[in-house]
Amino acid sequence: MKKIFLAALLAVSIGTSAFSASAKNVNDPIRDQFAAAFDNAQNVTWINENDFVVATFTIDGNQMKAFYNYDGDFIGTSKVFAFDKLPKNGLTSIMQKYPYPPYKLQECIEFVNADGEKNYFVSFEKDNQMLVLQIYTEGSVQLFVKE
Repeated sequence: MKKIFLAALLAVSIGTSAFSASAKNVNDPIRDQFAAAFDNAQNVTWINENDFVVATFTIDGNQMKAFYNYDGDFIGTSKVFAFDKLPKNGLTSIMQKYPYPPYKLQECIEFVNADGEKNYFVSFEKDNQMLVLQIYTEGSVQLFVKE
C-alpha cells in the first residue's frame, strides 16, 4: 500500500494532470501546517489529487512540492535533484544498467518523507515506456515503477 501511495505522489512530482485548487479550497489544518513549515514560501499553488493535496511553491529560488493527506497530515516534500549528485554507488549502478541511449533521463527528484528520510527517484524513457527507479541514500537502486 505504501508503495502505491508513493507511486501516486511520484506521478504528481513528475507531472500528471490534476485539478488546481485555490487556497480557499484547501482545509485549514493543511494551510496552517504549510504556513508554519514553509513560512518563506512564494508563488504557492495548490493541486487536489484523489488521495492528497499538493502545494507547489518556491523557496530560495528552488521549486518544491509539499504533500498532505486530506486529514491534514504532512507526507513529505519533493524537489528536482541533479542526477550527478545522486549517491555514488547508485549513480554507478544506474549508468551501467540504464545507459544513454537507449534510456533517456526524464527527471530526477529528491523525496523527503515526514520522518526526514530521503530517497531519490529517477525516471527514464525507453521505447515509449516509462521507468522509475528508487535510489536509497546508501546507493542501492531498485525498480519502482514500469509503465
